[in-house]
Amino acid sequence: MKVLFVCSGNICRSPMAAEYFRARAADAGLNHIVADSAGLLGIEGEPASLEAIRVIREAGLDLRGHRSRGIRPDDIATADLVVVMTHDHGRDLVERFELPESRVLLLRRFEHGPESEPDAPDLPDPIGKPLEFYRRNFETIRTCVDHLVIWLRSRHAAARRRR
Repeated sequence: MKVLFVCSGNICRSPMAAEYFRARAADAGLNHIVADSAGLLGIEGEPASLEAIRVIREAGLDLRGHRSRGIRPDDIATADLVVVMTHDHGRDLVERFELPESRVLLLRRFEHGPESEPDAPDLPDPIGKPLEFYRRNFETIRTCVDHLVIWLRSRHAAARRRR
């Protein structure tokens, strides 16, 4: 299974979410899930923002090797689940790539637990904001990813029981 995290530039939100997701999925024994990230703006080869690198490092993770990239049709073709940061990101992907809405989830739908909430707000872009904004943003990402992992683990367990 592949989970693709998508934001605007792929230098803040989606790399932080993907990196934290990789760690949490591994901790949860979901070794069959791979995570990747991309951005809708098509920014290629830029490092993660210094603030994102610092905040992730505070969590014991590393984004220093990350380089941004724009989303490609192959990303959509190979992703089982696309996790977006804003409603607009989801609409853009559905329209641009004719992606079924059922494969797109807003990250903050998992903010209050593993049961997806349809009326969740967007995760604001931290670019250009102070470090404390990044920290608050990442705390939201952590909460949502923790619940997303629980949701995926329960789906995986249910699928194994059906076999």
